[in-house]
Amino acid sequence: MPTQTHVGKMAKETRVRLLEVIVSAQKEPTRWKWHVSEGGLELVHGYATSRETAQRDGDSVLFAMLSVPQAP
Repeated sequence: MPTQTHVGKMAKETRVRLLEVIVSAQKEPTRWKWHVSEGGLELVHGYATSRETAQRDGDSVLFAMLSVPQAP
C-alpha cells in the first residue's frame, strides 16, 4: 500500500477524544466526587473518601475509556 494512501486512511479512522477528570470536595468533609467528562458532558462519576483516591479512581476510569476502540 502506498504511504500516502495509508496515511490518508489513518487520518479518516482516527477520532480524537478529549476526556477530562475533575475532582471536587463534597459538603461532607471526607467525601470527594470524581467525574470524567467529554465536552462538558459528564460520562461517569464516583465517590471516594480522600482526594488522592478520587483522583486515582477517576484517572483509572479515564484510561480504561481511552483503551476501548471507538466505532467510526
